[in-house]
Amino acid sequence: MIFPRTKLSTIFAVVLLSPVLLIGCQKIHSTTSLQTSQVQSSPAENDDFMKLKRSAEQGNAEAQYKLGLMYDIGKEVDQDYQKAFKWYEKSANQGLASSQSKLGSMYRYGKGVEVNHAKASEWYWKAYEQGNEEAHYQLGTIYISNKDKFSH
Repeated sequence: MIFPRTKLSTIFAVVLLSPVLLIGCQKIHSTTSLQTSQVQSSPAENDDFMKLKRSAEQGNAEAQYKLGLMYDIGKEVDQDYQKAFKWYEKSANQGLASSQSKLGSMYRYGKGVEVNHAKASEWYWKAYEQGNEEAHYQLGTIYISNKDKFSH
């Protein structure tokens, strides 16, 4: 018995395309599994984070800055501006220029704290006095945006 043309085309399509579809589905599954495993942090990463946090809690200004930066940009942790502010502030109070500059930005843009241009300028100035180039730039932008107020 000869199959009608439509049945033959359907059977041919199923037989020919089934392996292609199965291979495609397998690739999608393996890619999704790979992405899921990349999202989950390894025990070594958690250990590194815990060491950094412990060091920050013990008063290490550089560790406090790094922890603040992680929370600020959401690297390896959920982004949390209030936690970033807290760690930047601890480090800035110990005199770390990079944290002082970041703290200035937090005040300037209201990240984790209410906008306060006076405090932003104060922290930028402290960082600038230590040679921090970012703080120098930010003070310049503040001056340029407010120079009309100063000239009258």
